[in-house]
Amino acid sequence: MKPSALAAACGALLVTVALGCGDSATSGGSTAPAEPLDFEASADDFECIQNWERVRNIRLTNKLGFLEEALSLAREPRPGLQYPVGTIVQLFPGEAMVKRGPDFDPDNNNWEYFELAVSAAGTSINVRGRDDVINMFGGQCFGCHVDARDFDFLCEKGRGCVELPVDDATITALQEADPRCK
Repeated sequence: MKPSALAAACGALLVTVALGCGDSATSGGSTAPAEPLDFEASADDFECIQNWERVRNIRLTNKLGFLEEALSLAREPRPGLQYPVGTIVQLFPGEAMVKRGPDFDPDNNNWEYFELAVSAAGTSINVRGRDDVINMFGGQCFGCHVDARDFDFLCEKGRGCVELPVDDATITALQEADPRCK
């Protein structure tokens, strides 16, 4: 390979790697958008929790096409890395966290928390934001997740977050009881 062709190939590889690691990543090796990506979830974005990939106990999807990047990080959590914009994470059908764009809430790595009302008819959003969202156990979502700052605020066992008063079997049963699933 000629030196100029090699330099161009290496430059393209570096751009692809850089794009794949940031919040404004795009899939398929295309270039980054001119504007930073954001994703503002609506009630329709929350569907049967069982339709989403399961990694340990969490269920996740990505509504902007970055599912493989989100799954990779969920499967092999590494301190300092962040989930791509558009990622939705749920442990229980009535709660969620959504990765927003880079200017949404930098102190919280741009996560938005949700309290959801779910029924066979679908989903409605009761509360969304950061400090006002309370989980099903009466705790503030952000207050629990802040202890997992090194893992992009995603709580799992052993990350310093408040331990949930339910075991894995109960989590699975609650996911399987999601009334949106047919």
